[in-house]
Amino acid sequence: MTDTGVDAETREFYAGLAAEFLQHYVRGPRFVAVTGVPDADPARVAESFATALRDAGQEAERASVETGTTPDAFREEVVAPFRSRDAALVVDGAGLLGPDFRGFWNFSLWVEHDPERSPDWSFVTTGQKDPLGAPREVASVLLDDTDPERPRRLWADSC
Repeated sequence: MTDTGVDAETREFYAGLAAEFLQHYVRGPRFVAVTGVPDADPARVAESFATALRDAGQEAERASVETGTTPDAFREEVVAPFRSRDAALVVDGAGLLGPDFRGFWNFSLWVEHDPERSPDWSFVTTGQKDPLGAPREVASVLLDDTDPERPRRLWADSC
């Protein structure tokens, strides 16, 4: 991967996510949402993911959605101009997996940020019900960015 000042373990983590995405989405315009809990840093995660895609030989661009942007404005200003591209657009912002934006994405990353979470955490092992519900449930990937140099994948399913 490109040397971005990020250690090899972190680059490998994002390379794995990029490979997972590219198993299903190799060509054409592709849209990736990166969102999460308020304490998370989805912009940093989105940039790391876009870098991993570029390092895998893909064209990848970045965008951010400001709070209050309507789905219609997003469609007109961001999605429509990108539809003719053979590239991935990695977008960060709040609420991107809510019902109004959910249909735009081929792939999504939900970023948690919980310094108290056990490495063995899952909703299944804790017996907890997801208080955030649908936005977290529809994400392609859940990850914890509490330690930006050691992001880790979270599993919230019962598979």
